[in-house]
Amino acid sequence: MDPEKTKEEVTVDDILHILGPFGKFNVYNYMLILFPVFLAGMYSSVYNFEAMDLKYRCAVPECENETALNYTIPEHDGEKSKCLRFAPFNNRSTTNDTCSPLYFDTSTEIECDSYIYYEHHSIVKEFDLGCQDWKRSLVGTVHNAGFFISIPLTGLISDRFGRRMALVFASVANGVFGVIRAFSLNYEMFIVLEFLEPALGGGVYTACFVLALELVGPKGRVFASLLFNTMFILGGVTVTLLSWWLQSWRYLLFIIYTPSILVFVYIWILTESFRWYFSKGLYEEGLNVLQKCEKVNNVSVPKDHYDQVEKQAMRQRDARKSESLEKNQSTFKQLLLSPLIWKRLFICSFLWTASTLVYYGLSINAIELSGNSYLNYIVVIVIEAPANVCKLICLDRFGRKRVIATAFLLTALILINYGFIPAGNWSTTFYLGGKFFITLAYNSLYVFAAEVFPTNYRTTLLAICSTLGRTGSALAPQTPLLAKYYEFLPTMLFGIMAALSGILVFTLPETNNQKLPDSLKEAQEQDKQQQETEEKSTDNKTRL
Repeated sequence: MDPEKTKEEVTVDDILHILGPFGKFNVYNYMLILFPVFLAGMYSSVYNFEAMDLKYRCAVPECENETALNYTIPEHDGEKSKCLRFAPFNNRSTTNDTCSPLYFDTSTEIECDSYIYYEHHSIVKEFDLGCQDWKRSLVGTVHNAGFFISIPLTGLISDRFGRRMALVFASVANGVFGVIRAFSLNYEMFIVLEFLEPALGGGVYTACFVLALELVGPKGRVFASLLFNTMFILGGVTVTLLSWWLQSWRYLLFIIYTPSILVFVYIWILTESFRWYFSKGLYEEGLNVLQKCEKVNNVSVPKDHYDQVEKQAMRQRDARKSESLEKNQSTFKQLLLSPLIWKRLFICSFLWTASTLVYYGLSINAIELSGNSYLNYIVVIVIEAPANVCKLICLDRFGRKRVIATAFLLTALILINYGFIPAGNWSTTFYLGGKFFITLAYNSLYVFAAEVFPTNYRTTLLAICSTLGRTGSALAPQTPLLAKYYEFLPTMLFGIMAALSGILVFTLPETNNQKLPDSLKEAQEQDKQQQETEEKSTDNKTRL
């Protein structure tokens, strides 16, 4: 073999293989990166407890006596109504005793003017939102709508100023607006801050994920994703337990958002992505990161490897510049004019929308199930842990496409049939099964989508997918309202979206153990190789 050819084939991933995916250098950086991910896990769930429904009833000024509820408050489906009371007789000469059964017309129900709250731990009591479910569900919708701004904003900051700066900006924004929200004076102030916090800080997870992904080689990506998912789950469980213990939404917000402000120090202690340095032509800074990793991990990388990687990065950058100048277009415009990129953007965005709708929808609806709302939510979150272990085992063994498509289709099968299962243990098992498989699909999608886009605009394109996909999470808080028309309508909707997603996955290329594409040209070659493989497979089957 020609030695010159061998030299040209050395890539960054070859150096990463020598450095090892989880040496001391990466462990240090991952510990720093995973802390904001843990916080993000809390922030993604907290709105469920801020606006949790409470136990309350109509206030009956004429007779505030709990023993008189049988003839002052009507009963529907075996429970006392929250929003209706019995009207007093117009002609009250029958009796002067306002707590007498004769004082109330039990054939006439009227809406409440005010409420008696038996619990005080959510904004429902503080801002008097009794029987205004749309205001409660609006909290979750407004929160998730903030991601339409934050994710592309974080992506632009990440690609222009670095992954580290994007992470710090988003984390500090989370902390500042979250703490201020804890001191909201009214519902209007609260809802504005509920939007601003994720609008400026909701891109933390994406920024952290891209930085972590670019620090390891192909063999470390799935395990890195597992670490992220685990920390995210721990965040969700932690905020649930804190809410249960504190029974105060103000104390809860202050406690969980204050640490995020401290992430500001990451500007000095967190390592920037060498891939980002290379994409910006800062080759010396990028190589310094790799050499620092080599020193900390106490391994030896041949010097010519660094020289070859630098030359390769320079050639790729020059090729992109040359191509851009020839067509008088920016690289980003070239990407958007590429049918390949449009295809991947559309498919990944739809997959993201379906995933977030089903994933968050199942979590939110779990609070509405019978039993302890906190325990329900914890169980639905914890079921994600075995799903993430399954992802670690299956993604590299069976490939991204097969695992994700199977997970989507099994989610669809379970949730569409959920309504036909009698209430009880089997019904609960099916519900948890749906959450298990959608978690497997959704979390695998992060790895899959990141691998199909080129490095120089990976964060931006991933952010576009995630942003458009947030349509699902913005709509998810409204799905419990569908149950008022038909109890199982939410799960049927989730099943249909999952089925469509499972079919679309097959139109994307397999990325298992493939080099991350660093340019549009490499992404096109990736797609071409996939088509050739599928054609050969079809020909072989035809011959057999």
